[in-house]
Amino acid sequence: MPPFRLRGINMRLFYAVEFDEKTKDVLIARQSILKSNSVKANFTRRENLHLTLRFMGELAHADFTELQKIQDLVSKRHSPFELEISNIGVFERGQKSIVWAGIKENQNLLQLQRDLEKEITVNGFRPENRPYKPHITLAREFIPKGDIYKTIKEAGVLQHKFNIKSISLMESTRMNGKLTYLCRYRTELCKGS
Repeated sequence: MPPFRLRGINMRLFYAVEFDEKTKDVLIARQSILKSNSVKANFTRRENLHLTLRFMGELAHADFTELQKIQDLVSKRHSPFELEISNIGVFERGQKSIVWAGIKENQNLLQLQRDLEKEITVNGFRPENRPYKPHITLAREFIPKGDIYKTIKEAGVLQHKFNIKSISLMESTRMNGKLTYLCRYRTELCKGS
């Protein structure tokens, strides 16, 4: 893991599931279809593809240790499990939309996220009031060449399964002018180990 860059007292942090290379290949293939059907878009770079569990926002560097303890505790209470990426969808934002890959409903994922949320709140961090809607952002500011729903349909259904064995605490930062997500702490899901 890269060393911390000391750039003031705040870090922009989130908990996430990182993907294996095969899963990234599947997502990049869908992005290629979207690219050929877009006028303009900000596509998520391969190395930044992830599934957010909980966005924490700008926090003091001193909070990092507490977030690690929360992650350690939650990881020990959950076993590895399988997820399935299912459909391609869109959050419409006027002319510029967000295109995402959806996750098939999964009780293990929902329990993991709820447990994480509970520990975050119990430890004095601000609670998240919006319901959790698991998705993988493929493109932001997406402007289609034609009808966006035709483009989404062309991208098809994924039905790709992969295993979740760990969770990560990620930092969102800029490196060489590019948005970059750096894994700052990773823990294995190890209930019963």
